Amino acid sequence: VKTYESQVNDVVGNVFIAAACVAYFGAFTSSYRQALVDNWIAKCKALGIPVTSNMRIADVLSTPYQIRQWNTFGLPRDSVSTENAVLVKHGRRWPLMIDPQDQANNWIRRMEASNGLQVIKLSEPNFLRTLENAIRIGTPVLLEEVGET
Repeated sequence: VKTYESQVNDVVGNVFIAAACVAYFGAFTSSYRQALVDNWIAKCKALGIPVTSNMRIADVLSTPYQIRQWNTFGLPRDSVSTENAVLVKHGRRWPLMIDPQDQANNWIRRMEASNGLQVIKLSEPNFLRTLENAIRIGTPVLLEEVGET
């Protein structure tokens, strides 16, 4: 009961910090992300905004069940991968994943297979038609092998 009361009390600060994480985390390293969260928590406390001291984005924007599902679909079990999955699921913009080990690629493929995932490359002759159709009907698209420009 005390844990529940504490969660209800800290919801404003926790949601504020979770939203900041979604907006600003991007490609930052784990240690820099933690420094950002620690700084934001300190600012919230200085301003009298209740917040959980050891707040994690995954605790606010996902559930243990959802994280287990992601792991079942191939997401690595480390905290950075879990944070990145939360950012992919809750970000308003499309994610750019630099994925030399194909971990994110495999995770997305397995997770979105039942939703009609379209996998395309820029070199394919029907690239534009596939992308337009996916946008029109609302199916997910995985664009692979995007080079540097």
